[in-house]
Amino acid sequence: MITSATTYEDADVLVPWQIAKHVLTVGPDHINYRGGIGGVMNVYARHFSIYKCITTHKTTTHKWQLLPFFLGKYGSFVRTLQQDSAIKIIHIQASSHGSFYRKLVLFLTAKYGFGKQVIYHMHGSRFEDFYRKSDPVSKFLIRFLVEHTDMVIGLSEHWRDFFKQNFQVRRLEVLGNVIHRLDSEITYSPPATNGLLNVLFLGAIGQRKGIFDLLDVLREHRDAFEGRLLLRIGGNGETERLQAYIAEHKLETLVQFEGWVSGEKKHELLTISDVYILPSYHEGLPISILEAMYYQLPVISTPVGGTAEAVQEGINGFLVTPGDKAALYDRLLKFMVQPDLVKTMGAASGRIVSRYLPDTIFAQLSDIYKSMLAEPA
Repeated sequence: MITSATTYEDADVLVPWQIAKHVLTVGPDHINYRGGIGGVMNVYARHFSIYKCITTHKTTTHKWQLLPFFLGKYGSFVRTLQQDSAIKIIHIQASSHGSFYRKLVLFLTAKYGFGKQVIYHMHGSRFEDFYRKSDPVSKFLIRFLVEHTDMVIGLSEHWRDFFKQNFQVRRLEVLGNVIHRLDSEITYSPPATNGLLNVLFLGAIGQRKGIFDLLDVLREHRDAFEGRLLLRIGGNGETERLQAYIAEHKLETLVQFEGWVSGEKKHELLTISDVYILPSYHEGLPISILEAMYYQLPVISTPVGGTAEAVQEGINGFLVTPGDKAALYDRLLKFMVQPDLVKTMGAASGRIVSRYLPDTIFAQLSDIYKSMLAEPA
């Protein structure tokens, strides 16, 4: 039983039936998603002729529900492998911590129970810390999975280097995240409000994404930003802490919290913004940055994970050390006093992001699948 065999009639088929029928993807919910992996999988579903997929994790406020949910989906996974003889490749969309242990069960079942080829596609921004800080038993399990899977896919050269330096991987490939191409091209749009630099943050509200560092900068330099900058924040996570901070420091004229945004609301916010900002401490390759680049926005971020391969210092944005509030202030000020940077760097973002669009990514992915299918069982 396949949880989702999705087809999108309005999308270009970039992974044809002859390949797609042999691939079963497992990962988080890709329809009602609230995370980067689900977003990537949603784009996959739009461009596979048929997308065979089993959802093994969902967003919930009740953590106790996750184990029975996974066990039910594990049963579906086993039945699917028993009934669908066309499946040759299990494409595991992976992260760290709890995700690792769920995917370990699926890996062992697929590889040793059914003799399938397995791709371990690592998206987790904290996988490096997860590995280094694990106890000896967990480290052994991590090494076993990574070194016995048929292929590891990393999101960037940074992650390729990490896996090469720490594991004896059978085969290692780099495949960037992919973003959905809109029906009409995005063009540069002027500021939504005259005299304001419109800055956008989208992501999980919490320390890892650096949002509270950014708020500290606005609070500490209120006089420089008042009437000249507006920060819009969209996301989930520690929203009560965020709103309390805004209220306590009376930042309502500088900051607007938009709640969780997706679809038309996200399109609206990206369209009216001038600069995208994500001062994270850990990242894989942020989908939100790629989406912002597609809307021709310059980016302020940090050189963590694969971010420095998408955001090129001084070309389509600025990279600052995580936690460097003085540098965040300086880069925001640059965009305020040199407004032409918004347009020139934004145009550069539009050029650079082409490598993360479906035509490019799915050509690479199809080649990966075909090479694996050509290998003898």
